[in-house]
Amino acid sequence: MPAVVTPVRGSAARRWRIAAAGAALIGIVLVGLTVLLGSRPVQIGQVRLGAAVDVVYASGVVEHARQAHVAPVTTAPIRSVAVEEGQVVRRGQVLAQLEDGPQRGTAMQVEAQAAQARVIAARTQRLLQAGFAAPAADEDAQAQRKAAEAAAASAWSRLADYRITAPIAGRILRRDAEPGDLAQSGKVLFLVADPARLRVTADVDERDVARLAVGQTALIRADGFPGETFKGRIDQITPVGDAIGRVFRVRVGLPPASRLRPGMTVELNLVTARRDDARLVPSTAIRDGAVWVEADGKARRVPVVVGAASGDQAEIVSGLAPGARIILSPPKDLRDGARVKPAKP
Repeated sequence: MPAVVTPVRGSAARRWRIAAAGAALIGIVLVGLTVLLGSRPVQIGQVRLGAAVDVVYASGVVEHARQAHVAPVTTAPIRSVAVEEGQVVRRGQVLAQLEDGPQRGTAMQVEAQAAQARVIAARTQRLLQAGFAAPAADEDAQAQRKAAEAAAASAWSRLADYRITAPIAGRILRRDAEPGDLAQSGKVLFLVADPARLRVTADVDERDVARLAVGQTALIRADGFPGETFKGRIDQITPVGDAIGRVFRVRVGLPPASRLRPGMTVELNLVTARRDDARLVPSTAIRDGAVWVEADGKARRVPVVVGAASGDQAEIVSGLAPGARIILSPPKDLRDGARVKPAKP
């Protein structure tokens, strides 16, 4: 008789339990994947339109636009000083008087010789008219008279060299003269400047000077006025640069009401171009030459061309359209196509 095999109930139960455990594990995995693949909160902003400028950076010093270093043209002791530092003077006003006694004596002596020559010339002319003198004698007397008068005029004019005057109207910024001092030819005694006209003199790298032009705007900052920006205008660019320093000198005029003071060190941004409808994004949104945008709930990496940039804003020349939704501070591990959502404020 054939054998009869009876099924074992315990084996079926074990198979059912294994299947149930597998289903539970799959469920846990699916739940974990759902959590991992959920939308990641990120800060969202938009590309906006605004002004962008191209600038050349430079540093410089505020100084008077018009000033004069006054020095004597002769050497002599100082008899008197007529001005003080800070005093306002007019053009031609006497600043100091040098001792001119010897020169004045010389001038008086030469003037006496000229007077004598005039008397001789007049007498010789009368004798010529009366027929008692030769024409040659009269010509010689007249020539001597003219020479003596020229010498006297020159001697008197040299007295002006002993009187030091202001070449321009302005304020005495420095006085290095005291009565009794020996004034030396060419040594500066006074500094006179027009306080109403200030400028900034700056050195610009030779690689940037081709971008500059007279009339361009300058944005100026000084440590003495934190948080403030002053405006100026490029008035002059020197035609010849410094071959050693490889720089060109640029002078920027300041408005009359400027609160900047002579001697201040300042930083300048010389504006070479301005675009009022530039596409702007926060600088934190740019990473490795690209901007991350949010589209349909997913992160997309978009390569861009960056133009002008400041501390917290950057211009996007190409790659993004106005109004595009950008991720302001993209996480370093963000991947293209990852699901994202706006973070709560």
